[in-house]
Amino acid sequence: MLPIAVFPAAALLMGIGYALEESGMENLYFMAMILQKTGNVIISQMPMIFAIGVAYELSDDKSGLAACNGLLCFLIITSLLSVSNVSFLEDTLSFRVDEAFGNINNQFIGILSGLLAAFSYRRKHVSTNYLPADFRVLVYTSIFAMLCSIVLYIVWPLIFTLLISIGTMIKDMGPLGAGIYAFLNRLLVPLGLHHMLNSIFWFDVIGINDIGNYWAGTGIRGVTGMYQAGYYPIMMFGVVAMALAMYQCCFITRKKKMKPFFVSSAIASFLTGVTEPLEFSFMFLSPLLYVMHALLTGISVFMAASLQYIAGFSFSAGAIDFVLASSLPMAVKPYMLFVQGGLFFVIYYVLFRLMIKKFDLCTPGRENDQNEPFQEGSIAAEDLNEMAKVIIEGCGGAENIIAIHSCITRLHITLKDQDKFVFKRIRQNGAAGYLKTKEEIQIVYGAHVDAIMDVLKNYQL
Repeated sequence: MLPIAVFPAAALLMGIGYALEESGMENLYFMAMILQKTGNVIISQMPMIFAIGVAYELSDDKSGLAACNGLLCFLIITSLLSVSNVSFLEDTLSFRVDEAFGNINNQFIGILSGLLAAFSYRRKHVSTNYLPADFRVLVYTSIFAMLCSIVLYIVWPLIFTLLISIGTMIKDMGPLGAGIYAFLNRLLVPLGLHHMLNSIFWFDVIGINDIGNYWAGTGIRGVTGMYQAGYYPIMMFGVVAMALAMYQCCFITRKKKMKPFFVSSAIASFLTGVTEPLEFSFMFLSPLLYVMHALLTGISVFMAASLQYIAGFSFSAGAIDFVLASSLPMAVKPYMLFVQGGLFFVIYYVLFRLMIKKFDLCTPGRENDQNEPFQEGSIAAEDLNEMAKVIIEGCGGAENIIAIHSCITRLHITLKDQDKFVFKRIRQNGAAGYLKTKEEIQIVYGAHVDAIMDVLKNYQL
């Protein structure tokens, strides 16, 4: 979660900046530029942030040294495979160096660098009489980064050539091809290769240039923009529903902590179309859900292209771009994308909530922590959740509770009807005793009472 947590805020900064710029108020241009540039610095350096954050999170002691080595590994790989370093072989290679390696700075390389650095850091405990532990980690990281660069030097052009072939193949398939493209686009996000695929359809790589023709008004009305329009229902509605479903499926002990992340991710996606913060938070935890998300994206793009609901974008499919693009000559029934968006909101919410609950899928806020104590010498988070439910039931239900607070060792609960209070069940769940007064009921839990109170707050009593 560490690298992902910063991205929603960056997307919001960019969105607010673009909104201020389009307001037409000259005295706000400077502030708009600051917000845009600040957000863009974070978003554009997403791969590097992943390299640092993944290495830090996966090190066995959350080490700053591991984070630094993640950065080192990333810099070695991206430097060795930069266009300038590879281009001297251009005459002997069968691919376009600038296009194949021009996007080597991507999220996949960032995550891979973090993994290599974390693995190298864990090797520091291997004893040797020749090198100090910290220096040994540096050596391991450098060696792994160089070996990885050699492998990528061979594999990366093959992947690029394959994507070009796929783009050429589905170019003439019309709306179906647009849907296939969108499906593959989401599937390639974890590898950072979606930018390569996007360039084929959005820019003038094989003659499509969907974004350029849309904004220039030089395309075919009803066709130009079909590789873009179907993203609006997903990014403005589907991803928001996804965030809502995941939040509601969080363990009750995690809801308070996860709420800011889900809210900011949903707002960022709706306003700016930046979905990576939420997508990267669950794509590796629950690949099944992510594949379903990719499939729904493909269906949405196919549907919009088939029905000729067209609106392009310049940055991504968020509300800000929609306002700017929906009035252009190439736009066709852009308002219908909101109708389609409402449909996909319902589909996303129902499917995600159903699958998470039915198959007990791991999503942010539902990570398995049964082996981790909620606090030292305390109770597991799931047990606290069950304890809170029992307390509410023993007090006659949530509707019977007027107020609740805690002191050092006790819960103080004010009830509408004290006759509905049943201590027998509560005692079986860990309570040491209780004291009943005219004003309230005090349940004794000891040192765990603060943890229990934190869980009860999530029930909004």
